[in-house]
Amino acid sequence: MNPAARADMEARADRALRRGELAEALHLYESLARAFPDDAALALKLTNLRDSLQPSELQALQAFQPPEEEASLPLAPSSPAQEGERLFALGDYVGAAAAYRRALQERPDSELLKERLIELYALAREMPLQSPTDKALPKAAEPRLQALLDRVASRRRLKRD
Repeated sequence: MNPAARADMEARADRALRRGELAEALHLYESLARAFPDDAALALKLTNLRDSLQPSELQALQAFQPPEEEASLPLAPSSPAQEGERLFALGDYVGAAAAYRRALQERPDSELLKERLIELYALAREMPLQSPTDKALPKAAEPRLQALLDRVASRRRLKRD
């Protein structure tokens, strides 16, 4: 694992912990601790996370396996933030940023959305010109059309005050 991948994984673990996604945070920290067994800071974060949980919670989280990524695109996200997460997971950082900007209009005081947008702007500057979601589009005509319509909707113009 290279330093950039490690930093990215650690940032995702920290973000999952802040969001309260304890299963995801525990999974990521454990993966990092296995990859870097001599890192005292990672070991401390993992220990603090485990210590903050009740034994029954820890057993339930350890039994939980994170769900596999779905191969098909969902038909319609329930919120702009979820659409942003979906596009981010597919690697479409520009589309995800547009969705997060719409989510920020609905909740302008959300620090989490602002943090995510800053992260996305940095990633979008480094991305290739062709969208990685092109490869993830369904082959069948109707689902492909729906996915393309979702993509267009995610990039619609923001409401101006």
